[in-house]
Amino acid sequence: MTRRPFVTLLVLLLLTQPIRAEETPVQVELDTSEVPYLQTWGDDAKSLIQEWHPRIVNLLPTENITPPQSIALTIKKSDRGVGGTAGTRITISSHWIEKHPDDLGLIIHELVHVIQSYPSPEPWWVTEGIADYLRWAIYEGKDLEWFPRPQEERGYKRGYRVAAGFLLWLESGPAPGIVKKLNTAMRKGEYSDDIFHAETGRSLEDLWSVYVTPK
Repeated sequence: MTRRPFVTLLVLLLLTQPIRAEETPVQVELDTSEVPYLQTWGDDAKSLIQEWHPRIVNLLPTENITPPQSIALTIKKSDRGVGGTAGTRITISSHWIEKHPDDLGLIIHELVHVIQSYPSPEPWWVTEGIADYLRWAIYEGKDLEWFPRPQEERGYKRGYRVAAGFLLWLESGPAPGIVKKLNTAMRKGEYSDDIFHAETGRSLEDLWSVYVTPK
């Protein structure tokens, strides 16, 4: 199945939009000292950050807020976990890369967290949902049907891919632009479930119910 027109157009615009000469490229400090054999993967991840940082910034704009322009990327020798972000520091587990060397897209998810710079990650399902929306719907270009859609009340609270699919559905029909509005509200510490009603005339729970109801 092909991508929905909204996402296809958005990706094309991102890929063809030039970076203005006066913009300062994001600075990425790469550290693979614990795992020098993963230097190539690290270099590719660094390039991906530099390429996608301005695109994600353009997708998540907030007036008078400038996302971090300096990022530390560390590949840590570890046999647990995948990766995580604290402030402007992204840390990736060597164990995950060794088992999934093609999973470069995980860097997009972590990069979104750096750019979000929320004063609080709560509600975490919104934070993680936006990060996975940018990773899977925009960067990976997954169709709506690819995302898991659990048939349960308030299933969006699972976050990650579940919330990402819900956001893609909203962006593709009921509430275009809602990811940008949610992002700005989170940055200002002003998030409320009422945002969904303001944008669609339906409550968050009603929207979820419509989303998961078999067609």
